[in-house]
Amino acid sequence: MTSPDSLSRVLEHRVPLAETADASDCAPELAGFARGFLVAGRSYARFLWRSQSRWFAISLRREPGDDTHGVVAVVTQSNAKLPRGITEREAEVLTLIALGLTNAEIAGRLGTRPRTVSTQVERLLQKLSQGSRAGLAAMAVDAGLIVLPIPGGTVNNTSIVQAEIHQAAKSLAPQSLQVTNDEIGYTDHKPIRIGAIAPLIGPGASDGLELVRGASIAIRDLNARGGVDGRPVQHVVQKVDILDEASVTTAVEKLIEEGVDAIHTNYVTAESPSALEVIADYGKPFLHTATLKAHVELVRRRPDRFGMIFQTCPHEHFYQDAFVDLIGSLEEKKLFPSRTRTVLALEADSPSSDVANHELAQRLKKIGWTLGQTLRIPIADPDWSAIVETVIAATPDALFISHFLPEVSELQRELSRRGFQGLTFFVYAASIRSFQENIGAAAEGILWATVTGRYDDPMGERFQREFTLRYGEAPGASQASAAYDQVMLLANAWTSAGSTQADRTIHELRSGITRGLNGVYYLGDPGQAALCYPYETEDSSLGQALFVYQVQNGQPVALAPAPKGDLRRFHWPPH
Repeated sequence: MTSPDSLSRVLEHRVPLAETADASDCAPELAGFARGFLVAGRSYARFLWRSQSRWFAISLRREPGDDTHGVVAVVTQSNAKLPRGITEREAEVLTLIALGLTNAEIAGRLGTRPRTVSTQVERLLQKLSQGSRAGLAAMAVDAGLIVLPIPGGTVNNTSIVQAEIHQAAKSLAPQSLQVTNDEIGYTDHKPIRIGAIAPLIGPGASDGLELVRGASIAIRDLNARGGVDGRPVQHVVQKVDILDEASVTTAVEKLIEEGVDAIHTNYVTAESPSALEVIADYGKPFLHTATLKAHVELVRRRPDRFGMIFQTCPHEHFYQDAFVDLIGSLEEKKLFPSRTRTVLALEADSPSSDVANHELAQRLKKIGWTLGQTLRIPIADPDWSAIVETVIAATPDALFISHFLPEVSELQRELSRRGFQGLTFFVYAASIRSFQENIGAAAEGILWATVTGRYDDPMGERFQREFTLRYGEAPGASQASAAYDQVMLLANAWTSAGSTQADRTIHELRSGITRGLNGVYYLGDPGQAALCYPYETEDSSLGQALFVYQVQNGQPVALAPAPKGDLRRFHWPPH
């Protein structure tokens, strides 16, 4: 339905998800919509876009990228004019009709009166030769006449692709879009703003995307049922590189400038401890999954300084318990034929990584096993072939692998290629979706564990369905649901407190017990971290299960803890 005014003026851009990538020829707002399109999981979309008083017909299609960017949005931009003499305001009204808004709702967004909107609707029916609002809506969708950005802000509770693109773009880069308090119908209430530090750049990008997507679903669910005490919830995302401490500190400072009511993240601050000082100065609630005993002890020692910090998962030393219990039980039940009774550890060469330590050696010694070498593996570009040579030469019965980024899947691929016969036990990394995608058939038989993982129950299944429908792919096992839970923990605290005031919110976070997708959150201990079931508490109604899985026929099979896991399901040899 759009009429190009110059067919020779057609531009094509290739926009990856990472904002740092080269998309310099694409206008920032348009590039933001392209990234939102990728996050929304769609394969094709069309809309109208206005820039510098000119209209453009935009089409987006999803295509495979290169080695650097796994997928890109191909943006085709052509000059256009509105069809059949409709005005700019009528195009906005047509967009809002297509999104299901009433005349009164449209008037509220556009700052006019319902009678004026009624007149504009009558003109649209006449100009576009339609007999009903439904006909107008169908034409707008079919002919690509939806205008972005959506007038008055995003609209929830609709499956219209353009609305999903706008919402996802706002979540990824809210500072680049015009957002008003008229969004989602809350015309008289100031929004509550949750800041996110998302590692969408560099080696943590896979989990960063899970963080943004999981939190976005939570915010959408909250706003669909009226927000928090009638106030809409907004997500303010700052993109960082997990290995760039300066970018993390800068992101925190930007969120503080935005005046967010709380901040959440995954394990970004594990590599950037200086950011905690800035967060402490701000004083608003900070929720993270850094999985660090050091952070728990910091809060325990200095509640006066760091009492706003909550670790919404147990700390990493419980992986030692799970690993030692596992190999001891397998040996006792004669499920695995040990030979040397030695363990070789491979740990990320990072200040935050301290799992394969003296404490692990002592625990292994108690069951008659020995911790041999501990190899510190570079986070960036390790030589996997050389590492595997060392592993093969050491002939261990088991590998304890605490390298937490998904690139460690290359280690298992090389081990499989070389025919390594021992057990491989991965701390957390195998829960990441990109690890699972990269490793392929080499995953068969591996063991992996996570201190925070989505439960296989009706709540978890509902979330997985909603995530898959929205983004076109299933979530990973940990971070998407963890981020969802963080948003809901904050929402529950704000509701109980009747306020977003920091001290009252912090009190409610300490006082409450919440059942989330990843288990139970009780944050009332002095260290303000979730309790680990079964190692820190034997009461499953107070803690999060430390799940241990084995990959069998490409699927994770829960081995522990009981009753959700059963060691009798263990299978060896894997093939």
